Amino acid sequence: MLENKQIVVIVTGGIAAYKTPDFVRLLIKSGAEVRVVMTEAAEQFVRPFTFEVLTKYPVLTEQGAYPDSIGHIHLADWADLVVVLPATANTLAKASLGLGDNEATATLLAMDCPRIFVPAMNNKMWENPATVNNVASLRERGDIVIEPASGFLAEGYEGKGRMPEPIEVLQAVKALVALEKAFADQAKNVLKNSSFKEKKIAVSAGGTQEAIDPVRFIGNHSSGKMGLALAHVAALLGAEVTLVMTPTAQGLPHLPAIKTCQVKDARQLYQVMHELNEASDIIIMAAAVSDYRVETPSTEKIKKNKENDQDHLQISLVENPDILKSLSQDGTFLVGFAAETNHVLDYAKKKLAAKGIDMIVANDVSQQAIGFSSEDNAVTIISQKGARSLPQADKMMIAAGIFAQIAQELNA
Repeated sequence: MLENKQIVVIVTGGIAAYKTPDFVRLLIKSGAEVRVVMTEAAEQFVRPFTFEVLTKYPVLTEQGAYPDSIGHIHLADWADLVVVLPATANTLAKASLGLGDNEATATLLAMDCPRIFVPAMNNKMWENPATVNNVASLRERGDIVIEPASGFLAEGYEGKGRMPEPIEVLQAVKALVALEKAFADQAKNVLKNSSFKEKKIAVSAGGTQEAIDPVRFIGNHSSGKMGLALAHVAALLGAEVTLVMTPTAQGLPHLPAIKTCQVKDARQLYQVMHELNEASDIIIMAAAVSDYRVETPSTEKIKKNKENDQDHLQISLVENPDILKSLSQDGTFLVGFAAETNHVLDYAKKKLAAKGIDMIVANDVSQQAIGFSSEDNAVTIISQKGARSLPQADKMMIAAGIFAQIAQELNA
């Protein structure tokens, strides 16, 4: 979904710079055209030649020649998007103050395209009041500053300051591109003017699993990719996001700022969603929930009974609680999903009425190109005010379209 996107990657002098070539490779693989700018300090960690091989274009550095005599202006005019990765505390401070004392910061200063900063530093530097203020200042102007991850730092101890993995940053880039397209006719700067800032949004993702015995379970083919895309879009819009992940969604890359909790079966999901409902402004139930569970799961693995020539196994099923229908709508905007294989719109409309929710997203999972585990989706969004179809596109694009529709519903 990044085809023909022109992206500038600015590399600054932190130990996490060694991950930047992987990020550039992911951008190119996704269809983007990439140019790289490096600070002098960044060259101590990775050589410009690495990026020249990947991008097949010269790198803008302090010392090297560049095809255009005014390199930073050329790139500022050329770029659709800029990503600063890693973004050191020093670079964040300079960007906040509007300094342009090197090629990297001069390029940033000249840009009027969306800017993503990916901080990486020691936890004490990240928590310093000056850095906190600089980050707040950048965000107030509409820049994206991705929260760093917590983990083992270069200094040899645990703390918050690790750069997110390149695949996670790629999700943020895709979400931003999707948002720009989805909100193009509603806001010039969707992030700065987002109506979702500081709203609490809970998203469920993946498919539940109902135990038959310690080895087997009843499940479904949901991958969790649609729910994860919704969580990424919500996070970029400035919301406080909680992602409830079932087993099939666990392990998918997500931004560190997204809070996660893990559940296995429908009853666990029921409990967690009710706990989140009390504080949530919006709940999106994208998870595929088992309608039934085994009445009494076996505590031991069920064996074949060859002695009695038994070739059938009977399992008694009981209905699971209806999570969406049970959630309170006192101030909470509820969105459900209807994954159908036939009569998609008819069944979705009936589900919308039966559940008493605000919006339902219908999709035809019988089509392989937009079914379970696919990268694309195509949906029809239905509410009391009408229906809107989103044609086949990357799931991140669909997620952005869903949030654009939610914004219209809430602001109507």
